[in-house]
Amino acid sequence: MAVRGHIPLSFEGRSVQAPGMMRHGPFPGLAPAGHCPMGPLPPADRLDTKMAVQVAEIEQLAGENHILASAQVALRQDLAGAQQEAERLRAHIRSIQAEGDIQIRVLLDKIAKMEVDVRAGESVKKELQQAHMEARSLVTARQELTSQIQQSNKELEKAHADLKNLPDMLAELDSLRQEHQRLR
Repeated sequence: MAVRGHIPLSFEGRSVQAPGMMRHGPFPGLAPAGHCPMGPLPPADRLDTKMAVQVAEIEQLAGENHILASAQVALRQDLAGAQQEAERLRAHIRSIQAEGDIQIRVLLDKIAKMEVDVRAGESVKKELQQAHMEARSLVTARQELTSQIQQSNKELEKAHADLKNLPDMLAELDSLRQEHQRLR
């Protein structure tokens, strides 16, 4: 350190101040060699006290700087952790979106198949309606045929009855012929 009352050459005309201190310019009362703006230099005790205060300020600032540096490191670590977590969340979101996209595609495929089935069902419905109409017409035709069959059965029964009477009728016809012959 410099001898009392003597300013080292490296500080002449410049501020002797740690970064972050608010004082600008040279120390009060200190000026370049041979120049005393306010008079003679203050006594050595005042300079020692002033210097001790400045050393204390520098030590306090260095401590605060150390605390700030530690806080900065912690904040950087927190930031890195938060960025990693954010990236994990983004990856998870992408994964969920991909799963959602797959599920949406599957649902769209199902919907498309259902629409095809509905269209096919509509054509089946039309075919079924046509089959019902044909079945109704067949029922009507069956009823008509049943009626005709019943009529034919009645006629057949009558014909059977007539057939049973045929030998008697033939015998009567023969007798009528003979009588006709005789009467002639």
